[in-house]
Amino acid sequence: MKLTLYTDYALRMLIFLAVHDGRPATVSDVAKAYGLSRNHLLKVALNLGRLGYVRTVRGRSGGISLAVPPEDINLGKVLRAMEDGFALVECLGPGGGGCIISPACRLKGIVSKAIEAFLAVFDTHTLADLVGNSILLEELLEMPGKPARVA
Repeated sequence: MKLTLYTDYALRMLIFLAVHDGRPATVSDVAKAYGLSRNHLLKVALNLGRLGYVRTVRGRSGGISLAVPPEDINLGKVLRAMEDGFALVECLGPGGGGCIISPACRLKGIVSKAIEAFLAVFDTHTLADLVGNSILLEELLEMPGKPARVA
């Protein structure tokens, strides 16, 4: 099973924003931290915004941030929303593919069960599970420390 780069980038962006702890970031910040294409990440950010996971604010003091708390972002839902489908074999694709043995083949059922099991694991986790080690993630992403809270 392999996720598309698009989904990988979406998960990385969500991790970055969760570790950023509500502070607005730019797509360029995320791109620089991971060494990824800003243009690719811009498309991902727009889609995450349309899905309601990310808040986007234009302007000089704008940026992107999580629109939902990390504990409310289910990874299985994110994967399903970002992937263009899970057609691991031709018969699972649009129209059932053109495989000659499809009417008698049992592979489709087995692969479907495997995909369900794969997604079931993600369904049991949230973004909060991915960022439980946020201090180390901040260091690895070379983020400046969180600003001191004013009492």
